[in-house]
Amino acid sequence: MHENLQPLRIPPQWSLLWNHLRPIEPGDLAEDDPAWLFTFVQDMLYLRKTSDEQSVAIDLGWYPEGDPQGAYELVTILNDDWNNPLLAFTSRSTQEIVETMEHWLLERIPLSAPIDEPSFRKRYPNQR
Repeated sequence: MHENLQPLRIPPQWSLLWNHLRPIEPGDLAEDDPAWLFTFVQDMLYLRKTSDEQSVAIDLGWYPEGDPQGAYELVTILNDDWNNPLLAFTSRSTQEIVETMEHWLLERIPLSAPIDEPSFRKRYPNQR
């Protein structure tokens, strides 16, 4: 079941709730490839880290779902505030998505301390 998944570096503080990310570059697929329907979907990957103070989630999807002209949307959500992502990144490259996600997990999002939202947003303005 886990074969053909994209390898990821995930710190132990994080829980992987689901992962359907495959090491496939969208630009390498024909428009009639079945992967568009089964691989490039809205619910591709979801990670969560919770503590007594707060919860942080990383969500990855393809929008519009199954559309060869779509793109990955990667967001970090603080305390389930889906209307105001803490971080957001859009790309058509699987490699860019993996690199960005791992950068967030390993360097941007604190591993043990709670996120001070105002200073975090000032330091890392959310740009799509």
